Amino acid sequence: MKDDEMTATSKAGATGLIRTDAMAMGVWERLTVNFTTWRLILFAGFSRRSLHHFGNDQLTPLTRARHWKIGLGLLGGLDDAQIDFLKTYAELNAGKVDRTFRAYALLMVTLPVGATIGINEIDPEIWTRLGFSQIDSVIVILATWAVAVGILMAAAWRARDLADLLVFEQARRELARGKTAPRA
Repeated sequence: MKDDEMTATSKAGATGLIRTDAMAMGVWERLTVNFTTWRLILFAGFSRRSLHHFGNDQLTPLTRARHWKIGLGLLGGLDDAQIDFLKTYAELNAGKVDRTFRAYALLMVTLPVGATIGINEIDPEIWTRLGFSQIDSVIVILATWAVAVGILMAAAWRARDLADLLVFEQARRELARGKTAPRA
């Protein structure tokens, strides 16, 4: 091992960092900014593309969408190995975000409902004493839970959307190689 490699290895080991391709991770950071959850929440329902959610072709509108065009532009400067790495990274990320969404959604439903039933069994009059006999209090609580779960669902959607972009880029490159490669 060269002295430079040993120094880099010992520095990485000393700080506990896992080194990855800096260029690929820079593109990843720019992609995640471009695929933010808040943009999905604010703009998805108010675009022409939202009407395509009722159709059987979800990809054509996405390939025309601004965030996908920007994403494909960012990926254009990477080689195939970097795209493969980012695809795997995005798939792992999407899986993690989806599991987080499912766990929180389950917890945000089962814990409050279970606690409500349990407390009601112990002291049936507690809700009246706490002021929850009125429907507006219940609606506020349910709306708060729905918003929280909705945000988590949007984050899972966006993470999957980003992973799909990388799958698409990988397939696009494979098609381009197939068209330019000599046939046997």
